[in-house]
Amino acid sequence: MEFDHDHDHVRRRVVEEDRLSSLPDELIHKILSCFDMKYAVQTCSLSSRWEFLWTSMPCLNLSSREFSCLPKFAKFVNHVLTHRNHQVEVSSVKLHFNGAASQVFVRKIASYMFSHNVQQLTVVCFPKKHHEFPPSLFSSQTLKHFTLSNRPLYTSPCLTPKTPWDFPALATLHLSHITLCDDHTEKSVDLFSKCVNLKNLTLEWFTVEAIDIITPRLSNLVLIKGRRSLVINLVAPQLEHLTIIDCSIDYLNAPPGLSSLCYTGDLPQQFSKDGFHSLNKVSICCDMYRQYKEKVARKAIKMLQELHSARYLTLNVDFIECLSSYPNLLSHHPSPFSSLICLTIDSSTRNDAYNVKMSTEARNFFLENSPNATFIMELPEPPPTKAMKQKEARAKKAKRAAEIAIHMTEFQALLDHDNMNVERTQAKEKVNVTLEKLMAQSKAQVGKMHNQTERLMAEFKICVEEVRDLVNEEEAEVKAIISKGTLIRSLLEDMPKRERTELVNNSCLIASQNIWHHLIPPQQFLHPPHRASTLCREPPTQGC
Repeated sequence: MEFDHDHDHVRRRVVEEDRLSSLPDELIHKILSCFDMKYAVQTCSLSSRWEFLWTSMPCLNLSSREFSCLPKFAKFVNHVLTHRNHQVEVSSVKLHFNGAASQVFVRKIASYMFSHNVQQLTVVCFPKKHHEFPPSLFSSQTLKHFTLSNRPLYTSPCLTPKTPWDFPALATLHLSHITLCDDHTEKSVDLFSKCVNLKNLTLEWFTVEAIDIITPRLSNLVLIKGRRSLVINLVAPQLEHLTIIDCSIDYLNAPPGLSSLCYTGDLPQQFSKDGFHSLNKVSICCDMYRQYKEKVARKAIKMLQELHSARYLTLNVDFIECLSSYPNLLSHHPSPFSSLICLTIDSSTRNDAYNVKMSTEARNFFLENSPNATFIMELPEPPPTKAMKQKEARAKKAKRAAEIAIHMTEFQALLDHDNMNVERTQAKEKVNVTLEKLMAQSKAQVGKMHNQTERLMAEFKICVEEVRDLVNEEEAEVKAIISKGTLIRSLLEDMPKRERTELVNNSCLIASQNIWHHLIPPQQFLHPPHRASTLCREPPTQGC
């Protein structure tokens, strides 16, 4: 039996292997690209079908996390590049490693990938000390998407080449945790002028003194966490979307055709020399630390005047509170917004936004020249006070007492109706007497008069139905009484002991001691039995 089980297991594995092996090479390559290249290479031992599959993979995922040290990883990378099918181009490469990007194997990978027309490259390194990226990483005629992330363990800068990067086909560039230039001079750095097809540029956690972003087709620019005072000169006539988050900007020369601006951080010294002329959407979130000095208010007014063309404007509540603190200052400045369609005040950044008040002068400053604009300012509700909480507790207590009173009234009505059982019993006895009489008559007349027998049987059936109806009616009323008593008892048990005592002593809910005896049923009706101890056995006199 054990041999048969092993045989079935092996046969099942063979069948599964055959099904996977029968897939086309392109699909197998796509599956293997989801794993580290080390595991893709190891598939060569499965069968002859898999022996050389990894050598023609167009997407390579190389990571040093699967190796004990960097030299072993470098040796593995050299093995992959040496034994790879050189006739197959490389479309995508992901490289993750601990160490400096100036390593020899990094230059070798870059040289190999760029010579095989790689289109997408992601490099993430974790260096321990200062280093410079190799120039070979910044020159490719085919690369379209490039992500370079440097995650230093310490604060040592990792520098990029200072000369313009040669990426004529590049469309998307994302740089993170890098120093673009460490020269402490007033001369701007020009790195992107040869990236003539660049459309999306993201700089995150970067350091630079002054930079020229000269790209004729750039449409989307994102700047995050610039760690020095920035002087940015934008020569990007097709730029539509600009996002700046936590960057210390001294000067930003933005193109006049900018359509969307999202700014988060300290108030800038100056946005643009010539201002913006075709803004559609603007979102500003400035943390002013609630130090609303006149100098800060003047700076905020100057910033808003530069955004005069905005049609959809979103501001955080700090902005509104700062301007509202200086109504006299606003009265000397006319409203710069003549094309405003919607003004939105965002209160999500402040927990105490319910305290913010917008002055009439501030409202006029925004809406005086755009009277038809929509104004949205939704402030959160203030937290409930102690008095409000106590009032809510009293209301809840009164509602619970009223609910119990209603159920008790209904319970009393059921008990009163139950007193009619005597009349029902008499009716049942009368029907039984009639039934017995009919049965006696039917026995006497059996075999004598057929027609009379049928009449007697019909009357007999009617009497039986009357008895059944009386029994069902009585059973339903008993169930209703038990259900109502159980509900009232559960409500009383859920109340605190002191409140239950007050309710029983002071209210007129219990019309008679008869109700109390019904609320406390015999032991056999309690489930489970130990709950009987939680209620009194006798009618309340001084409380339970």
